[in-house]
This record gives sequence, C-alpha cells and structure tokens, in this order.
Amino acid sequence: MSKALLDTERFLKRIDNTQRELELLKRELMRKVQPTKMKVKSSLYGSVKSEDITEEVIEDAKHSLFRKLSDI
Repeated sequence: MSKALLDTERFLKRIDNTQRELELLKRELMRKVQPTKMKVKSSLYGSVKSEDITEEVIEDAKHSLFRKLSDI
C-alpha cells in the first residue's frame, strides 16, 4: 500500500473517532442544559386525594390511562 493511502485511512479513522467524541459531548451537554421534566418521587404518600383506594378505583384508573387494544 502506498503511504498516501495509509495516511488517508488513518485520518478517516481519526475523523470518525472525533465525531463520536463530539456526539458524546453533545449528549452530555444537552442533559445538563435541559431541565428534567419529571421529578422522581421516593413515595406515593399524598399523591392520591382519597381515603381508601379500592380495586374499583384502580381499575377505573387503568381504563382511563390505557386504551383498549381492540382498536389496533
């Protein structure tokens, strides 16, 4: 192989590595700049404004959150 071809391959590999590094840095910066949309709760205490959570309440919540699969 000629020296020019080896140099070209080496530079292409370096460019590829640099692009990957830039993409990783971009992702890291985006995570730091964009505020998190949801806060993680350590407990569900106080999240429900009800005294008793019954199976009926749970089933109603499931039906309101998840659509039926028959429409797919």
